[in-house]
Amino acid sequence: MPSRELEGEGAAQRERTDLAWQRSAFSFMALGGLVLGIAAHRSTPWLLAVSVALIAIAGGVWRRGRAAYERAAVTAQPRALVLLTAVTALSALVAAVVVLVRL
Repeated sequence: MPSRELEGEGAAQRERTDLAWQRSAFSFMALGGLVLGIAAHRSTPWLLAVSVALIAIAGGVWRRGRAAYERAAVTAQPRALVLLTAVTALSALVAAVVVLVRL
């Protein structure tokens, strides 16, 4: 039977993992709101699609974090991290296009 210390440590790991996923989701939500504001000020309707995509990604990231939190143990999530990295890089690319190219 595991000691109470180990149970507490496992709970802390789950909590940190959940908070990390929540921060990532919040970042994508904030970026989606920022892109929405840029779309409104520049009158660029194609940025609305980017904003909706970022907000949808935020929802997916948040759900992934909740699923990780509900597990008994914290495990590596290489596929989720690869997808999160790809989406972050794609977001940076879109941001560079928005800043550098005036469409």
